[in-house]
Order: sequence, then C-alpha cells, then structure tokens
Amino acid sequence: MVRGDVGWNTTSGGIQASLSSQHLPAAASNSINDANDVLHALNPNPMHVPNVQHPAAHENELRNVEKITFGGYGKRKGKFLSITGVAVSADNEIFVTDGKNQRVQVFSIDGTLLRLFPTIVPGESTRMHPHGVASDVESGYLWVLGKSSRSNGHVVQYSKNGQPIKKFDVSLKSFYPVIAMNVRNNKVIVGDKTTIMMFDPNGSRIWSSKVPTEDAIRGVTSDKEGNVLLTDWHKTIQKYNSSGVKILEFGTCGKVEGQLNSPVGICLDTSGRIIVANNMNHRVDIFTSQGKFVGTIAKISYPWAVAMGPRGELVVTSPYKVTIFPRHMVLP
Repeated sequence: MVRGDVGWNTTSGGIQASLSSQHLPAAASNSINDANDVLHALNPNPMHVPNVQHPAAHENELRNVEKITFGGYGKRKGKFLSITGVAVSADNEIFVTDGKNQRVQVFSIDGTLLRLFPTIVPGESTRMHPHGVASDVESGYLWVLGKSSRSNGHVVQYSKNGQPIKKFDVSLKSFYPVIAMNVRNNKVIVGDKTTIMMFDPNGSRIWSSKVPTEDAIRGVTSDKEGNVLLTDWHKTIQKYNSSGVKILEFGTCGKVEGQLNSPVGICLDTSGRIIVANNMNHRVDIFTSQGKFVGTIAKISYPWAVAMGPRGELVVTSPYKVTIFPRHMVLP
C-alpha cells in the first residue's frame, strides 16, 4: 500500500513561517490607564489572549518539510564516486562512505556538508576503500569497514572528526562487505559474502555463522534485543539471535507490494520496524519486527544504504546521491 510517491503523506513547499505586520494604534499617552485624560486611550482588555504560536503550529511546520536530496557525481567536496554506506549519529550527523574517493563525508541532517576525512588505516601509510560505516555505542566515534587490497580488510574506529583510533583486520571475500554495531552488547557485526561475524571492539571474534543464501549478504543491522538482521541479495530478510542462531526469515522474490527484489540496506525505525532498501524494485519498504509488510515509504531509483536518525528522519543513498526523508514521511 503505497501512500504517495515519496512517502506516507506528500506535501508541497517548505517551511514558510512569516509574521504579519501588526499595526497597533499609537498610544495616547505613556500609560494605558489614563483614559480619563485622553478620549481614545488604550484600556486593558480582561479577555485578551497573547498572540503566541499555538503548540500545534510547530508540528504543522514540521509536517511541511519536504525531502532533501544532495550529492552528485565527482571528486569535489559534497560529491561522490561510489557511495557504499551511511550512518546517522546520536547528535544527528550523517556519515557517508565513498569507496572510490577513499573518504568519509559528514553532513548535517539538512544536507549541509560539515567536514570530510580520508580513510587512513592506523599504523599504515595507506588509505583503504571504505565499504560501510556504523555509529559507535560511545558517542563521538564511528566504525568503518574497508579494504586496502583485494582481500585485506580492516575494521577501523575513528573519532567523529576523522582521527584514526584503532583497528583490527579481517579477511574479506565479498566485493560489498557490510558493517553494523550491536548496540545492546557493544559488538561489531560484519557481513561478508555468506558469513555473518560478531567481534569484540578489540577484534576478538565471538562467533561466525554461514548464512543459507543464494547470493550474498548486502545489509546488516541489530535490534534492541541484540539480534542481528541481514538482507540476502536474492530475496529474504533473516534474523539471528546474539549467539548466531537463526530465529526468523521472511520474504519472497517479486515486484508486487510486500515482495523483495535484491534487498540491500536495512535499518530499524524508532519503533523497531524493519526498513529495507528494495533495490531492483526501486522503493524503500517497511515491515513489522515479525516480517509483516506495512507499506512503502518511498519510491527511489536503486536505493542502496539506509539509516534512521534519532528524531525519526530516514537517510537513503542511491547512485551518487543522498536523500533525507523527514519524520512525517516515515512515521505517520
């Protein structure tokens, strides 16, 4: 059930808050109480209500906010050669990894470029090609998964300003490995081809599990219970508990509503519902935590990575572009 072309409720225009000029009568004297002195003096009105904004007005303004799209192809600041991942921090900063440009660009929640930094590998004089990014449990840090060669993979922790902190190495087989944080247990999750792995932040592998998939893992996230959710590039969404045991699988391949065709990015909304970049169907869909189809949030050409902001904004990447959908389009 698609509600509008880009979300649950489409509107036009942006926030247009304007205050009308108020032409008040000129005061007859220095006091509003000297009516006996001047015929047309102002007298206090016991029924007067101050002309202040109603609480609902602010909500209406927020609902008028449209989606924001930025980016484009290139090497210049604010442009991209290959967007590989996206994350939104607790303080509403958007981190976008660009594999070919070997950098992370940081934007505000309204799409303004704040800064960028190269994906330097700690202890080495090389940059890696980043393939994914995840916000750390500890505010002010992030984790980036990348490669400095075909199979030599690194998981690097950076400060939010781009200072390399530490790393651990991992052998990677996939062209599109993915990363997420298990926020409940402060663990690093890596998806590589048909294997899902969980690590301590020091690099110690806790468990790994082979995923029964016809293709490869293309997206990964975790829920508040510590379960790991992933997308199978062919057609399904799978959920594993914190020990690596599969507890849920749903999805059928197709183009009609509720079906999946090359699902890629995955994240959860503020209520725990599952948001999926339905790549070859050119839409972003939402499901309950148990896999029941809820609806289509947005129609967008080849969506790839998705991330949810702390206030309910949804960030979606597509070829060379990033789109921010405001809360009212995502959470009606």
